[in-house]
Amino acid sequence: MFHLLLLKDVLCTILSKLPAKEAVRASVLSSDWRCAWTACPRLSFGADDVSKNVKGKPQRTKMFIDRVNAGLRKHNGRAVAQIEIKYIFESKLVDHLNNWIRFAMSAHTKNLAFDLAPPNNFPEYGDHYRFPSEQFTDNKSVSCLACLQLSFVRFEPPPTGFIGFPHLRKLHLHVVKTTRQDLESVLCSCVNLEWLSLLRCHLKDEMKVVRRPLCQLRYLKVVHCDITKIEFDAAKLSTFVYDGPYMPITLHHAAKLENAKFWFRRAVFQRCIASLLNGLPDVQKLTLQLGMQRLESRWTLNSPRVFSHLRHAQILLIIHREDSDKILYLVSFLRVAPFIERLEVHFHGLYTLWFATDGPLRQEIPPCEDKYVNLKDMRITGFKGARGQAEFLMYVVENAPAIEAVTVDTAQRLIDAWDPEEPTPR
Repeated sequence: MFHLLLLKDVLCTILSKLPAKEAVRASVLSSDWRCAWTACPRLSFGADDVSKNVKGKPQRTKMFIDRVNAGLRKHNGRAVAQIEIKYIFESKLVDHLNNWIRFAMSAHTKNLAFDLAPPNNFPEYGDHYRFPSEQFTDNKSVSCLACLQLSFVRFEPPPTGFIGFPHLRKLHLHVVKTTRQDLESVLCSCVNLEWLSLLRCHLKDEMKVVRRPLCQLRYLKVVHCDITKIEFDAAKLSTFVYDGPYMPITLHHAAKLENAKFWFRRAVFQRCIASLLNGLPDVQKLTLQLGMQRLESRWTLNSPRVFSHLRHAQILLIIHREDSDKILYLVSFLRVAPFIERLEVHFHGLYTLWFATDGPLRQEIPPCEDKYVNLKDMRITGFKGARGQAEFLMYVVENAPAIEAVTVDTAQRLIDAWDPEEPTPR
């Protein structure tokens, strides 16, 4: 008996590692395994579960609904750790989606994912699925929910008694339709949130979470969102990633911010640096990429503040023809990063930068008594021998008495530097 129980436990463990579809297929291998797949704590349903022989959108949607309902009935009364629904949203799904959320809460689901976004042309598919906030009015219904992923969903003003997601650890929102007030209501209810990602969520307004700080938030990512300002109070935030148009960003009490990555579009370099000084002065590692940026003829930023904790900086610049004579003005950044230890500057520019002779000489830089005494490692890529590049390189070396390594690379490594985990082959 013990041997049989052990085999059953091992089987359940193996099936738990498989997608639901593969677990069902495995059940045909033995009559003893026929119902074993129902012990699988992870359920994933997608458009691929519908037979390709079924023609017509209504028929395919009906088959998908039937498949999900049949799968959930098999697990009725069981705990299901993860439920994923991936299907393009349409109005006939509304009641079923509401029921599937209700099932997930009764099954003590920890990870819930609703990916309802069409592949493209969002307006063509009508309005988003209205998230049923009225189902989250008691602590019992959300006591196990730790991870929530929503795509092509809309938030409306929460009803009276809405408690939100007090136990949620991770929240990912993609193409979510909401307002500043409704999003703030949701986020302020996530008192234990540690990971937050927003992709293509267009508020057309400020995004502020300061009234009720996110004290446990450690990771924040905002990508391609139509937002006018970001302001968060998150004392434990360690990583912040932003990709989109330039805007003011303020992180209150973010003294533990280790890594910040910004890809600002349509921005002025010096203006961005001055804004980041005011918004997150305690960052330890900064990656800044500017697309369609402009450089100014400024040696200093006229800022009373400096990056007092910044040790590693990556500056990624796409140099346009009209800015090729302003490269040396990058020293304005060094003036506010006196304790930097490692500096990387990745240029991506036109072939006309090769040995260009435009721009000032380093002797024209106003004198500064402070040296970069902590700087030991410097790397420049996309080096084309332009006067601005050469003068900047020599200025840094001459003012860094502890420098140990200087790397000069003529290849353009800007893309690799932004996403080092996915290097682009050259």
